[in-house]
Amino acid sequence: MKFTVLGSNGFIGKNMVDYLLELGMDVYSPDIRKEDISKKDLGHVIYALGELNSQKNPLNVVESHVCILNKLLQNSNFESLLYCSATRVYSGLQSTHENNILNLNPTDLGNLYPISKVMGESICLSFDNPKIRIARLSNVSGFNHASNLFLPSIIREAVDKKIIKLHTKLESEKDYVHIDDVVQVLFDIVLSGKNRIYNVAKGENTTNRDIITKLQEITSCKIEILPNAKNYSFSKINIARLVNEFNFNPKSLLDYIEDIVTSYKNFNSKN
Repeated sequence: MKFTVLGSNGFIGKNMVDYLLELGMDVYSPDIRKEDISKKDLGHVIYALGELNSQKNPLNVVESHVCILNKLLQNSNFESLLYCSATRVYSGLQSTHENNILNLNPTDLGNLYPISKVMGESICLSFDNPKIRIARLSNVSGFNHASNLFLPSIIREAVDKKIIKLHTKLESEKDYVHIDDVVQVLFDIVLSGKNRIYNVAKGENTTNRDIITKLQEITSCKIEILPNAKNYSFSKINIARLVNEFNFNPKSLLDYIEDIVTSYKNFNSKN
């Protein structure tokens, strides 16, 4: 069975490739920005191409989430396509069911990222093809040592500097889902998903306070909350659809965060 993974240099794409290879799949991971893949049989496409920094690289965000996708859908031969979107599309909403009407303000430049994801979703849904699906991913966690995202950043600080300087309040909370759970369920969605849109998340939030407390137990680090720290909290993500279809039961961050810390320490000792 053939899979094409786009965005294989990123955290999700790379782990998706590794997982598929372990299963013995035929995996193709081109650089779609440089290679012409229009005449190739792509099999099952997992579109994990993305750009996180919407303020620094706004044009790259739109190109990755919208423009390249648009060309791919029009000009390529594939059996199915799974577009990796984000649960950030629910920004400002209390309810996070996949069928909810979204409400994003384009005058808020911080919304460029989720708006571009919604545009990508709209392009996918404009095709009357049940095998073109969308996975709205939460904060995907795991050993990702080079990332500037919140969790890997504070783990580096705890291990390397023995002090975490928090820019967000202890009451802040997010949904974290482990990369192993993500790649497994994305594979399941590709092969047998009955719906067009899925939330891929843990389904519960973890507070900064709980994360910091656990890191202090593991590393004996100190904590400094900066004076301008803000509260960034997000609504609980509804994963009932994944649970009902695939019996999805993802791990809790607090159960595996020590493994991430250990992996980072081992990485440091070898480099």
